[in-house]
Amino acid sequence: MRIAMAVWNQRVSPLFDVASELLLIDTQGSRETGRTSVPLPDSQLPRRVRRLVDLGVDVLICGGISRPLAGMVHTSGIRLVPFTAGPVEQVLRAFLQGQLPSQAFVMPGWCGRWRRGFGWGRRGAAPRGRGRFA
Repeated sequence: MRIAMAVWNQRVSPLFDVASELLLIDTQGSRETGRTSVPLPDSQLPRRVRRLVDLGVDVLICGGISRPLAGMVHTSGIRLVPFTAGPVEQVLRAFLQGQLPSQAFVMPGWCGRWRRGFGWGRRGAAPRGRGRFA
């Protein structure tokens, strides 16, 4: 599996829409097998998603993300773990141990609801018509 994490100053970047760097982590089960840092220079949303697809990303862990971009990521088949905050190494460890999403890594001020089908939607998503992005 290939995990992409938007990073800034050794932390999860606060907004994926303008993030300039991705950390790519390759894993086998819950074990890291490699990592590399790649630039994410293009600010046009469809090109950002195309870059993720071209890099072979399976999972995107990020902070805030706009609704249009989240929809494009979801449609491309990439699992989205949005509104995540914290130091890169701690967030990665939690993800590999199956502990994301977790209240310990939620962005400050985020209401905790996300539309079914995006991001956290596999467990505990807000029903349609409720939540911030319904």
